[in-house]
Amino acid sequence: MSYLTITTLQRFRNLFLVLLLVYTSSYVRGQADPYLWLEDIEGEEQMKWVENHNQVTLEYLEGIEGFTERTKIAYEVITSEEKLIYPLVHKNYVYNFWQDEEHSRGIYRRTLLDDYLNKQYKWETILDVDELSAHDSVNWVFKHIQFAPGESSRCLLYLSPGGSDAIQVFEYDYETKSFIEEGFNLGLSKSSLAWIDENTVYVSTDFGDSSVSESGYPLKIKRWRRGKDLREEVFVLEGSATDMSVFPLVIHTDNSRYEFLLKFSDFYHRKVWYNTPEGLKELNLPDNFNFDILDDQLVLVPFTDWILEGDTIRSGRVVSVPLQSLLGGNIKYTVLFEPDARTSVEEITATSEYLLLNILSNIQSKLLKFTWHDNLWKQEEVGLPGGGAIEIIEADHRYPQYFASYESFLQPTSIYYDADDGSDPKLIMNLKEYFDAAKYVMHQYEARSADGTLIPYFVIHDTDLVYDGNNPTILYGYGGFNVSEKPYYSPNMGLLWLEKGGVYVLANIRGGGEFGPEWHDAAIKEKKQRSYDDFIAVADDLQKRKITSAAKLGITGGSNGGLLVGAVMTQRPDLFKAVACYVPLLDMKRYNKLLAGKSWEAEYGNPDIPEEWEYISKYSPYQNLHAGEKYPTVLFLTSTRDDRVHPGHARKMAASMEELGNRIYLFENTEGGHNASYTPDHVSRMVAMNYSFFTDQLMGEDL
Repeated sequence: MSYLTITTLQRFRNLFLVLLLVYTSSYVRGQADPYLWLEDIEGEEQMKWVENHNQVTLEYLEGIEGFTERTKIAYEVITSEEKLIYPLVHKNYVYNFWQDEEHSRGIYRRTLLDDYLNKQYKWETILDVDELSAHDSVNWVFKHIQFAPGESSRCLLYLSPGGSDAIQVFEYDYETKSFIEEGFNLGLSKSSLAWIDENTVYVSTDFGDSSVSESGYPLKIKRWRRGKDLREEVFVLEGSATDMSVFPLVIHTDNSRYEFLLKFSDFYHRKVWYNTPEGLKELNLPDNFNFDILDDQLVLVPFTDWILEGDTIRSGRVVSVPLQSLLGGNIKYTVLFEPDARTSVEEITATSEYLLLNILSNIQSKLLKFTWHDNLWKQEEVGLPGGGAIEIIEADHRYPQYFASYESFLQPTSIYYDADDGSDPKLIMNLKEYFDAAKYVMHQYEARSADGTLIPYFVIHDTDLVYDGNNPTILYGYGGFNVSEKPYYSPNMGLLWLEKGGVYVLANIRGGGEFGPEWHDAAIKEKKQRSYDDFIAVADDLQKRKITSAAKLGITGGSNGGLLVGAVMTQRPDLFKAVACYVPLLDMKRYNKLLAGKSWEAEYGNPDIPEEWEYISKYSPYQNLHAGEKYPTVLFLTSTRDDRVHPGHARKMAASMEELGNRIYLFENTEGGHNASYTPDHVSRMVAMNYSFFTDQLMGEDL
């Protein structure tokens, strides 16, 4: 195409955008969207708009007293040699991804398991991502590694350019430290692979010819044999155009291999096939569940009632079903665990010897261990600390041992090792204590939501704090996708907020998974407003208790949590002084047309269906901005490289609020993906932005 043609097209496009702005007035009044042009992620005019806002935002934030010091503190935390070394066990080694001042993009390294346990590390670098990025002139972000089964020294490396969800896959030999040129390599896509054996993998990727969903996820799976042209391999499972994705899962044990293929019709509903000697067989399972397998026992927790012939397995209950029983169609199940109204199952994880259930009871974790013997399950509680959050951070079906972590708001994260020797797990390492926890106290309160439901929330503050309504407070929430928000240790929160006299609050609103499937289901689709009612109730309760006041209350959330704070800000602007809104969904009229948005219709509904837009429209932040309303000051943080939640959400909301005369700041990182940051430099700057913003807005003079 000639330069003249390109220039003419560009002028026509710019003229079209100008005419669009002239013709349309305000999208919030139901007319055409005046800021639709900002959805062009990397357009020249759009990036100029972003750069202008970035400059204004940086001038404001960097001008706040203490910004440089906050950045330095956050950077020292991130790059500290004393931070935890999270393990991934393969054969006799512990593998670990590590970032520090010298390796901003990170190295993948290993040391012997015994040396790791005894803190006598002899690290060997397997892959230097900084060197690879410099060699390839690509800002690689390390995402994931998958080791080949058996004695092979091969692995699959998942690397992302700039931090996007879309990745490239490279086969790599970690002994020779070399890439396999003719190996299982894939171009940029939201791919998933699973090793069958050293020379065969399942692969779901973009095969062309409408092989990805509207959300950008693969809809077809092939079985790929080494040395074969992937284009000539046959499909073993295919989804329809209306499905969300397909996904291969292969579980390897010492003497068995379980091959599952999953097809997701939406975010929550799926069908499962199992590969038998006679071919794939669909399993009669509930359409929404979590599972693992031990000794041919499929252990699962259904998230909806599982209707069987003459029987119903209630959602949230944990049961085991022999795999052969499922394959034969005669389902016989055993109940492992029966939760109550304040309990949920966070994780189901199997080692080679036993099954682990991570239980959340009144938002405090405990770990249960089950062994299968003589057709019976034996249960015992694992000896780990209580009152905080436990996570299984490393377990494998081929090994009996596992690693778990424990933390709370005031207790630094610890890593424990269970060697399967009959004793309680052994403490391996602690994160250092970054702030004096003895100076602070944690309370768990409840607020009554609009429909009468009691909503728990945690409050952390100085032991000498006076409830006089004058305390700067940050309130955080998420409330979606069955995600449970649990106590966690944050050095930055302690150093940059608590030590400065701030109060931190975490709200456990509906839409999350804190109390099981019902807690989540109570706030989806036409009931989504309950999440916002719950959050508003917590904000109101904080003020009624005189912990804080509207002039001293800031709120923060990201992704679905960005939608949360956007919604409550537009519904009750009088309750809040400042809002930090990260990688948010905000235009719920168009969310399902942008990047991965289509995949979330099971959570929010479909705005293209009038009946569903009727309830979505009532809370969609972008459509509920009104002239003459005074909104809190907002800091929007997003990323040009976010290919999950479109940066247009934050751009358009910021532009509309500006037009209406509101004070907003927007910073868009040019890499970092959905995290909006990745390297220590990026992360420390984002941390400093957040706490500088709230310090200025809530601790400074009234602006």
